[in-house]
Amino acid sequence: MSDKEAPVKHQESVDDGSLQGTQTVDTVHRDEALRVLQAYQGDESWSDEEEKKLRRKIDWKLMPVLCVTYGLQYYDKAMLGQAALFGLREDLDLLRGSRYSFSASIFYLGFIVGAYPAMVLAQRYPIERVASGIVTLWGICLILTVVCTGYKTLYVQRFFLGLLESGISPMFMLIVGSFYKKNEQAMRMGIWYSCTGYVSVFSPLVNYGLGLINGGKSSWRYMYYFSGAITIAWGILLVLVLPPDPVRARGFNERERYILVARLRSNNSGVRNTHLKVSQIWELLLDCKFWVVFAIAFLSMIANGPISTFVPIIINGFGFSTVNSLLISMPAGAYAGTLMLVMPYLAYRFMNIRSYLVFVAQLGTTFAALLLWKLPQSATGGLLFACYILPSVGGGYAVLMGQQIANTAGYTKRSVASSGLYIGYCLGNFVGPLVFKKEDAPRYTSGFIVVVVTALAAAILAIVYRFLCVWSNRKRDAAGVMEGFDHAYDDDLTDKKASLETSGSALQLISRSGSVLRSSASSATLRRSSATCRTQGEARCTNCEGQDQDCHLRPSRRGKTRQRVTAQNQDENDGQVDAPEPMVTVPGNDLSNQAMVPTPSSARASPPGIPYTAIAIEDPPGPSSYQGTQPSASPTEGGGRSHGGDVDTGFLQVYGPENQLDAEQQELLASLDIDNPSSDPRQQELQQSFSETYFKYCYPWCPVLDRDTLEADLARSPMLANALALAASHVQPPLVKHEGPAEYYQKARMIFYNDEEADMLTALKAISLFYWWAPRPPSIAHRHSSWWWTSVIIRHAQQMNIHREPTEEAAQAAGIDLGLRRRLWWTVFARERLTSLCQSKPCIICPEDMNIREPQPEDFPSDATSQKKGRIFLYWVRLCAIIGRVSKVLSQSSSAPFPADLRQELVNWVQTLPPDLQLSIGSSRTVSFDRDVHQLHLPYLTTVIIIHLQRTAPDLPQALPPAILAASCIARILRDILSRGNARFLMAITCWYCGTAFIALLQASRIKQFSQEAEEGLDILEQAVGQLQKMWASANVIRQGFERLRSLPRTMIQSGRPKPAAAHGDGLPDEFNWILLFPFVTRSTSRIADHLIADKELGTTVTALPSPENGVFHHDLLEGYQDLLEPFVDYTFDFSTLGFETS
Repeated sequence: MSDKEAPVKHQESVDDGSLQGTQTVDTVHRDEALRVLQAYQGDESWSDEEEKKLRRKIDWKLMPVLCVTYGLQYYDKAMLGQAALFGLREDLDLLRGSRYSFSASIFYLGFIVGAYPAMVLAQRYPIERVASGIVTLWGICLILTVVCTGYKTLYVQRFFLGLLESGISPMFMLIVGSFYKKNEQAMRMGIWYSCTGYVSVFSPLVNYGLGLINGGKSSWRYMYYFSGAITIAWGILLVLVLPPDPVRARGFNERERYILVARLRSNNSGVRNTHLKVSQIWELLLDCKFWVVFAIAFLSMIANGPISTFVPIIINGFGFSTVNSLLISMPAGAYAGTLMLVMPYLAYRFMNIRSYLVFVAQLGTTFAALLLWKLPQSATGGLLFACYILPSVGGGYAVLMGQQIANTAGYTKRSVASSGLYIGYCLGNFVGPLVFKKEDAPRYTSGFIVVVVTALAAAILAIVYRFLCVWSNRKRDAAGVMEGFDHAYDDDLTDKKASLETSGSALQLISRSGSVLRSSASSATLRRSSATCRTQGEARCTNCEGQDQDCHLRPSRRGKTRQRVTAQNQDENDGQVDAPEPMVTVPGNDLSNQAMVPTPSSARASPPGIPYTAIAIEDPPGPSSYQGTQPSASPTEGGGRSHGGDVDTGFLQVYGPENQLDAEQQELLASLDIDNPSSDPRQQELQQSFSETYFKYCYPWCPVLDRDTLEADLARSPMLANALALAASHVQPPLVKHEGPAEYYQKARMIFYNDEEADMLTALKAISLFYWWAPRPPSIAHRHSSWWWTSVIIRHAQQMNIHREPTEEAAQAAGIDLGLRRRLWWTVFARERLTSLCQSKPCIICPEDMNIREPQPEDFPSDATSQKKGRIFLYWVRLCAIIGRVSKVLSQSSSAPFPADLRQELVNWVQTLPPDLQLSIGSSRTVSFDRDVHQLHLPYLTTVIIIHLQRTAPDLPQALPPAILAASCIARILRDILSRGNARFLMAITCWYCGTAFIALLQASRIKQFSQEAEEGLDILEQAVGQLQKMWASANVIRQGFERLRSLPRTMIQSGRPKPAAAHGDGLPDEFNWILLFPFVTRSTSRIADHLIADKELGTTVTALPSPENGVFHHDLLEGYQDLLEPFVDYTFDFSTLGFETS
């Protein structure tokens, strides 16, 4: 099916590295969820219709259980008000004073006390067992009401009933969160929350029948017998019927379970932060918006308190009989339940109306209380109508819960804010019954006066809250802080920071003396290591903690575009998350450097038995230069400052303080002049898939991003977010609408050129992802090529001294992530060495000037997949170091023999590969395919081809046997890749690999023994280049050359005598056994391998292979090669430099 015909599908990867980066597939059973994803062997994509069908199945399995349980909770909790009509108050001596009211209120004290222990149990033990046990226990507690002999024992019973029931709502939120995506959760929570109203429709019918029983005991006791027994029975059954999570839920087949788990990866919930951040608590306590919401919850729930406790009694006071009072109260429950569904739906359906919905709900309750206060006793219809709409507050509170969470950022702050709202809810329900005094019966005038006042005050506060949000948004926009603050990516940042009064005041700070900038750690200093610090999930970021400083958020300024946002749009953003506001200093703020997250070595141990040898970066073979170079002891040279600029390591160090002060001033000025464009919401939704694509396809060749901090890094850096989107959307384009790699590249590129990314280390990480973009062929020099961006990274990294290893003491003091520095530097080093060969350009990096250590196993996450990808990266870097020396030899010599020691280095590299990194092509069929291992061998085989090309005419390269065998192996690798249906992950340099292999295979196709398989290999190369054309414009040049050269006649007139070769036989030194270059090849690998290995073993030479007497190609073919390769600057080698002859 074509792309246009195919339905939109969801594609999920089960690559271990990708899965390891998924932080919250399932907050309780994460390991089990990962095993589900890894064990699944079927189709990893699914259609929207399939997901919709599965979602309906979840609804039918889960929602009835939650609704019944929550309905029972409210039924049991509200039993007191209905039992009061049947003698409970008289039997338990509750008619004196406020005893009855307090018996209703004390329930919520237990509610407050029991919520936290219940959640601890739910997180530690299987949630279905905890829920079953709690429900069973509260059923027992409920049935024990019948043994109460007075108000004191009833107080105890009610307290423990509240304590037991308190954990149900939070546990249900966990369960809903583990089954549904974020955009699906609100409506599902509204469904079971609405049962508080709908149960009030049915419970009066049940209690009506029980109230008619005359069995020698008070009727209210039968109500508790019945409700307690039903609750106990349901509690026991609950352990069997409650689906705990997608991993262990019954009734789903393997595919459904896979989709259940995989689809939740789009939730982007972020990493759970277990650190309690006191600074965020203080910030919350100083935030007036929090107290407004707390006041709304408290005041509105004062009206909610008497709804379940006094409404039946109030209706009974209108003159209705006891049993009829129950029946007449039923419409109130239907109204409340419907409103609790409708209002959250409206909030979801329409933007920026949540505060108004709360306001309207509070007005409904205010109007009802006013009628109950003012209408005469004779106006029964009006009084009943007032009783029916009195529960309007419930719909408003359902909206308020979501609004509070949506407008609060920071893990600790959001958690405490949720707890504060819950406490306000409980306190309001505690106070509510107390304002309805016995002496005010049956009208309870004073109680309804209190309800009128509190409900009206809550309504006004809802509008106040909206205006506070509008004011905060305007203030944020005026400060130029980024909009669209996403909680899922910013669990460590709060929504409110102390703002700079004006840019001028900050500039005034800069103009002060250097002593101010060098003042104590608690001052408003923005040092180089802390000026752009970000949250890492600890009390302070690593940089600031290492220097005993407070953390500071760099301020930023919006451009003119952001200032043109209309006031109307600003005013309507009452539901939008408040983004961080710029600041100079706030003591105790918890921010961190997005790029500097050290990982303890003990947590990332190297697998035993893996030989990690140093990368030889000197021209002569031998130990790595860093082994003989001690880390600099200079306080400024690579001394732990991630952003340290150029410094002199000699006598000019005496100017270190002045240099440091100037750097601090420039950094602060730069941070005040930031123009961070708003992130596209669609990109934010796709960031999770972009991250997965990166870790699956790009990480082994560019391991510059960390899973632990990636979400926070993307939220804080538009340049990095766009760069990641560029690479990922180019490698694996989403099937949903997105901007496309060209737009992402342009955004990230302009952010860099406009100096809008203050953190240079983050900028370099972003630029390293530009490697997956080539907007046009490199036929001419331009500032979009891989060579250009590699050079940019090198120069900036050298200026920041990343190429030099700081002392461990300096690194620890400054909070430097040495692993990140190594991964970044060696990434660009490897690219530069590889590019030097394929583009015939000089190497930029001088080995004598660098002493940074090679990557270590502990520089990568400790899981097996990441460690393997880390080993691939390490061996790739080592290979590229050899390639760099090969390039230097080829560029400096035109006649000297190729150095035997370099050929031996290649042999050593391939022979010492760990078993899991060895190429598995020993037979004609690839049984064990590894995408990354196959790619690792492409540059190796291409290098083997290049050093075994020989000239027998002025410009004509001819392939020696190792070159032909290596080219056939490249074709085999590409065939394995193409047969698996996806080649988009291949990098642009693969065009060069294909073009190089084409030279040798085209020659082999003219040799009878090799012709059939060589032609098949050429077909594979053409198909591969055809796939590369979809991504890389450079592939167009190669593809056109392939088609033309293959069409040349096989028999060509010789235009001249070829230049004799200095070598004999196959042109290789007699003592060198080139078979050692191919430990992964056997005679079963291919027919070409069979012939070449057999000839090598027998000491014969295939006819038409290069020799002093063999001239294979002619002048026309020579011109064809020149036409093919000369325009292809980025991905070819210059054959004019291959004038040497091996000997």
